[in-house]
Amino acid sequence: MESPQPGLDSPYNGVRRMRTPIAGGLIFLTSTYFAAVRLLRDDSGTYLKPADEFCEKSDGQLHEPCSRPDLAAFQISSGFAIFYVGWMGFKTWYISRNVHRNLPNTPEGRLFGWLHESEQIAAANLTFQAWDFMISLLIPEHCSAVFLTHHLMAAVVSWFSLHYQVLHYYGQYFLGLTEVSSIFLVVIDLGRYFPPESGSLFAHVVGICQPAFLVSFFWYRVAMWWVISWRLWSDVLTVTGNGRAEELRPGKTFVLKYVYLPFNILLGLLQLHWFRFIMGETKKVVFGHEMPDHSQGTE
Repeated sequence: MESPQPGLDSPYNGVRRMRTPIAGGLIFLTSTYFAAVRLLRDDSGTYLKPADEFCEKSDGQLHEPCSRPDLAAFQISSGFAIFYVGWMGFKTWYISRNVHRNLPNTPEGRLFGWLHESEQIAAANLTFQAWDFMISLLIPEHCSAVFLTHHLMAAVVSWFSLHYQVLHYYGQYFLGLTEVSSIFLVVIDLGRYFPPESGSLFAHVVGICQPAFLVSFFWYRVAMWWVISWRLWSDVLTVTGNGRAEELRPGKTFVLKYVYLPFNILLGLLQLHWFRFIMGETKKVVFGHEMPDHSQGTE
């Protein structure tokens, strides 16, 4: 099936058109995860030793040897997806600037214009969030109401963006560029689950990723989140007020008013909650020299 030409008219078939990459992505992530679980299992306790807090305990005693290949496998598998969407968003926003050059700089263009890269990001994010939701059910540290709700909401907005061809401009930011911070978080969490030896190469890499994560999270998920959100709200209120939304997406105006706007606020507040938690952990690192706990993080 051919891709639509750049324009405001929606083909209403983005999910169907991208079904092969979506299915392929789910197979790749799942295969990578279970292969890594099998290959990284360490029943001898000689390598990939997890931190004590992630080991099972009986009567207050740790089970030895302790092996948590599921945690390592998740970081490896999710790292592929996060790097892809983060890099795609960064490249399209800053390097090729296609999101700025190829979409009309109007409310209608930003909300209803078509961009190939945005379709790719929406498909990738839908794939990753659906996979993450299911795999998180198998990992106690990831199976929390906050995590699962985040994955579900991100999957929903990705599906609507792909299926109805909406918010291709904003999708580059919220589904792609914000994941730049999560690239660093993948490394940090791997170091938290499996603490590196002091002075090792991995310890230095984690040390570099920590400030990079803090800065990128604040910039993309806190400061600029609300700047971009202000434009999103302005555009949505404009096209729903002048009737252009109903002209371009007949019967689908509810997606803008009752899905994207409420979810934008809820996810934005979630970023603030996470940032408050991250700052608390950062203070512990600065004053207590501890490995930061980003288990409330943004993957």
